[in-house]
Amino acid sequence: MRRKLIHMRSWRSHLFTFVLFCSGSLLFAASTAEEMSSYRAWHDLCLQGDVKVIDQQITKFEQRLTSNPEDHLAKAFLGSACALRAKYGKWGPTKLKYLNRGRKLANSAVASAPSDGRVRMVRAIAYSRIPSRFGVKDIAVQDFQALIFLAKSGEGLTKCERQAILYHAGKTFQDEKIEGAAELFALCKQIDPHSSYAQRIQ
Repeated sequence: MRRKLIHMRSWRSHLFTFVLFCSGSLLFAASTAEEMSSYRAWHDLCLQGDVKVIDQQITKFEQRLTSNPEDHLAKAFLGSACALRAKYGKWGPTKLKYLNRGRKLANSAVASAPSDGRVRMVRAIAYSRIPSRFGVKDIAVQDFQALIFLAKSGEGLTKCERQAILYHAGKTFQDEKIEGAAELFALCKQIDPHSSYAQRIQ
């Protein structure tokens, strides 16, 4: 039964990617590398797990969205920051509130900019970190299935962004028992064997 479920999940993921291509919704890097770098710096502070620091970064993303409601990349990062606020929070109802808000923001960002590879990458990585019981792993897998083509082509992405996609996709595929993880890790190393992503690969 486990093997059958994995096969069905893999089939659905490939179908999702096929539909993206057939509908003309090819992914590309619509938002800029400069925006990505700036927002990632704020987001990286959230990964340290300090709730007060996370709240400060959430405020920064909120202010950015207030000044530019069409900044879908900022919205995606705000969603990821909220998911991290849920992860590191202590009180159950507050954790659930932030998790639900994070999911709503991330999904809204992708729905508003479905072809923006950077926006989809933020959601994919954020969802890959959320425990399976919350039901977003399949979305992460589907996002990565589409993003892999962009990472391989390198169109409009930095080396670091390409490696981030390949590494996190490989890790997610490995955890979810989906074929292709080894190939993704190999491609990640090939881009830059001395990077932090390459060093994480066993």
